Amino acid sequence: MEFASVPPVDTAAVALVENRRRALPAGLLGTLGPVVDRLAGIRGSAHPVAPTRVRLVVFAADHAIARRGVSAWPDEDTARRATEIASTSGTVARLAALAGVGIRVVDVGVGADLSATAVDLAHRPGGPAGPIDMQDAMTAEVTTAALAAGRDLADAEVDAGADMLIGAVCGVGVSTPTAVLVSAVTGMEPVDATTRGSGIDDAAWIRKVAIVRDARYRTTLAGTDVVTLLRTAGGPDLAALTGFVAQAAVRRTPVLVDDVPSTLAAVLAHRLAPGADGAVIVASQAPERTHNRLLELLGLEPLLALSISDGPATAAMLAVPLIRAAATLVDDADPAAPVVRSPSAINSWDSGLL
Repeated sequence: MEFASVPPVDTAAVALVENRRRALPAGLLGTLGPVVDRLAGIRGSAHPVAPTRVRLVVFAADHAIARRGVSAWPDEDTARRATEIASTSGTVARLAALAGVGIRVVDVGVGADLSATAVDLAHRPGGPAGPIDMQDAMTAEVTTAALAAGRDLADAEVDAGADMLIGAVCGVGVSTPTAVLVSAVTGMEPVDATTRGSGIDDAAWIRKVAIVRDARYRTTLAGTDVVTLLRTAGGPDLAALTGFVAQAAVRRTPVLVDDVPSTLAAVLAHRLAPGADGAVIVASQAPERTHNRLLELLGLEPLLALSISDGPATAAMLAVPLIRAAATLVDDADPAAPVVRSPSAINSWDSGLL
């Protein structure tokens, strides 16, 4: 599947925002300053920079592999999670309300009937992902349809006025296909790429490692391009999220990621749509060791280090008010205002040095 070219970062907009930031006290924004600059570069606009309509899109799908005892949750919990988030109840929805983030939950492969819920059913490409150690997660047609669903949802949100997006998944067992794909794109051994996921014991982790090993072998035989990897060992949720991130970049819209699945999707999106990494902002460092390897591939540093391991997009939503506040300060700054400082003043320094 092909995506349109990703527009380059607008360096002129970045320079204008950097100049505006000079009207603020040196060091006031810390690591948030460069994030504000990046927002301007991604969107191609120096003013206003502060995001006003942030949208979280959660892709929900079941994974057959979850029935093999690799999760701390029963496999039917995917439907409960999707329904809870879509009905604006529970911790994820509460955080979204506090951060001023709108929510859309999309069924891209849940086994249960969600027709009586607030979950979006209009973009469903097929059923749950297959048992990836023995057969492909999806057919080629479903994989393409899932990528297209993510692309179309990014378009729909941007067309409706979104100026920042957050993408996430909520399927039980998704950390198992994620581990397979992380191993494939980073070269990590399956045993190193396999995490405790939702918090499993040693016996479950051993089962999970064996599944990741066998599924990783299948990807070696199948091929290394993004579509093949997703078809062989991913799932409709990971494919849709990948398409979502790629299209957000095409549409000059910053997208926040904060955990291993969403950061993996950013890596895959960049391979589908070169330059997509330029639209990605990493909200926080995840506690899994695989997150660092993915960040190295993207060449990005996380804004925060919250080590949050549960709840889709939790860290991203906690970061939104910080980003919005910093960008608002820059929007309000007057670059023509005189700044009176002594001749001894400097604008930046390494506080660790004398």
